[in-house]
Amino acid sequence: MAKIIKVNKLTGRNKLDEELTKLPKKKAPMDLSKYFGKINFGIDGLAYQLKTRDEWR
Repeated sequence: MAKIIKVNKLTGRNKLDEELTKLPKKKAPMDLSKYFGKINFGIDGLAYQLKTRDEWR
């Protein structure tokens, strides 16, 4: 959600700086390294794909 700051010719630098300090700070990016990796399904991917294609026939 964003905040709108209306600025016109009469808006001073102090007022603008005051409004900018009220804006929410950005969060630090998440560490996604814990989600990286390989899942071991116990069967080769190609063998599984060939098996499922043969079941369709």
